Amino acid sequence: MLNRRLFLALAGALPLRAARFSKPIGINLYTVRDSLAKDAAGTYQALHALGIRELEVRPNHLRDHGDLIRRNALKPVHMFIESAVITGDWEAGLAMQRAMAKQMNLPEPKADGPRPTLAEMAALAKQFGIERLGISYLLPAERPNAIGHINRATEELAKHGLGFYYHNHAWEFDAGKGPRFLDRLRQESDPRVKLELDLFWATIGGDDPVTLLQTWKGRVASLHMKDVARDAPRQKTEMSIPRTAFKELGAGILDWPRLLAAASAAGVGHYLIEQDYTEGDPLDSVRRSVAFLKQAEIPG
Repeated sequence: MLNRRLFLALAGALPLRAARFSKPIGINLYTVRDSLAKDAAGTYQALHALGIRELEVRPNHLRDHGDLIRRNALKPVHMFIESAVITGDWEAGLAMQRAMAKQMNLPEPKADGPRPTLAEMAALAKQFGIERLGISYLLPAERPNAIGHINRATEELAKHGLGFYYHNHAWEFDAGKGPRFLDRLRQESDPRVKLELDLFWATIGGDDPVTLLQTWKGRVASLHMKDVARDAPRQKTEMSIPRTAFKELGAGILDWPRLLAAASAAGVGHYLIEQDYTEGDPLDSVRRSVAFLKQAEIPG
C-alpha cells in the first residue's frame, strides 16, 4: 500500500521530495589547461580529490598524461578531435588555431604539424575506453558540407565500436540565412549522432537549454556546464564574448533545478564542468562548481 505522503504527492496535494544530484561529475580538461601546464600530476590528483570522476580530453592529454589519468582513477569518456580530421580542411583549421593562439597568448601552432586520420584517432580512443569522438567547433569554411562529413565519420567510427558527438557554440542558433544549423543537424544527421549541449552557449545564442533537451531527448550525450552572467550579451558569435560572462555553477542566471530535471528526463549520459575562463585559480573554480552540483536538488 502507498504511504500517506506518497499518496498525497501523487494526488497533487504535496510535491514529491526533490532528489540530490548523484551522477558522476566530469570535466573538460580545457578548464584546467593552465594548471596542467604548470603541474600535471598535481592537477589530476586535485581533480580526483575534488570529486571529479570523468574526463573529456583531447588526444594530447592521452598521449602525454595517460598514466597520470589512470593512476588517479579518472575515466576519459569523450575526446575532441580537430574538425579537419573529418572535413579535410586543414588550412582553415590552421588559420583558426593561429587566431586563437594569439587571442589566448598560447604558442602558435606549427604549419607542418601532424594531420591524423580518423582511424588513428579511433585507435587512440580505444586504448583508453573512450565512448565517443566529437568536434568542438566548425569553421565557417567547413559548415556548408559539414553534415555529410559528420554522417560519414559516424559510420566509420561505428565500425570501431565508437560513437560521434557534436558540441555547440552560439553560431548554430543563427537563423539569418535559413534554417538553424542545429535544427538541420538534428533532422539531417545520422540518428546515431549525439549532441553535447553547452548550456552557456545555447543561452548566449538565444535559445532555452531546457527546450533543447526536450527536443533532442535520447540524443544528448553530455552537457557542458557553466553558468551565465546576468549581463552577458545575447549574440550568435563567440569571439567577442567578455570573459566576465562565464560564471561557476550557481553564480549566474541559469535555473539549475529545472535544467537538471530536464537533463535527467532527456537521458543525458555525462555531466561535464567546463569554464572557458576563470578569474582566479582554475582548480578553485572547479571546487566551487562541484560543491554547488553536489548540493543541487532535482525536482521530483
